[in-house]
Amino acid sequence: MAAAIEEFQVAGLMNARLDDIAARAGVAKGTLYLYFDGKEDLFKAAVRSLIHPLFVRMEQNVANFQGATEDLLRQAIRQMYADVASERAGRELLRLMIAEGHRMPELAQFYYDEIAARGLAMVRMIIWRGIAQGEFRRSPAAEFPHLVFAPCKMLATWQLMFGERYALEAERFAEAHAQFVLDALRAPGAGG
Repeated sequence: MAAAIEEFQVAGLMNARLDDIAARAGVAKGTLYLYFDGKEDLFKAAVRSLIHPLFVRMEQNVANFQGATEDLLRQAIRQMYADVASERAGRELLRLMIAEGHRMPELAQFYYDEIAARGLAMVRMIIWRGIAQGEFRRSPAAEFPHLVFAPCKMLATWQLMFGERYALEAERFAEAHAQFVLDALRAPGAGG
C-alpha cells in the first residue's frame, strides 16, 4: 500500500503504472494482480488503508464523546488539520483528486463516497448534536458542513502551492479556524 501511495503521488493517477508500483514494492507485477483487478482497484485499496483508520477513530470519538459539543468540534477540526493539511499523504491525495478526478469519474465518485461524504456527515452530526443540546444555534452550517471543512482544504491547497515560501503556521491556523467556526455556531448565552 505504501508503495502504491508513493507512486500515485509521484506519477499521478493517470500516469502511475503497475510495473512501477510493483518495482517500488519489491514484488513482481503479477503479484499485484493476485490481489487487485487493476490500477484503479489498487488506488482504492491504498486510499482505504490510509483513510479508513482515521475515520474509524474519529467516528468512535464522536459516538463516545461525553463533553461539550464545542470541545468535540474543536477536536474534530484539529484532527482534520492533522490528517489533511499537515500530513503529506492527505495533501497529496487532495492534489490528485483536484488535478485528475474529473478525468477519472469512477475514482472521483469513490473519493466522494468514502471520504468527502463520510467527513461531511460526521461534521453535520457534530453540529446537530450541538443544536440538540442547546450549545449551537441553527445555522447554514447544518445544511452545508462544507463551510466548516473548507478552511482546512484551503490550507492544504496553500501548502501544495507555496510550500515553505509563504508558509502558514498550521496549528495557529487550525485554532483560528476553530474559534471562528465556534463563534459563528455558538448559541446566545452558551459557553465561550
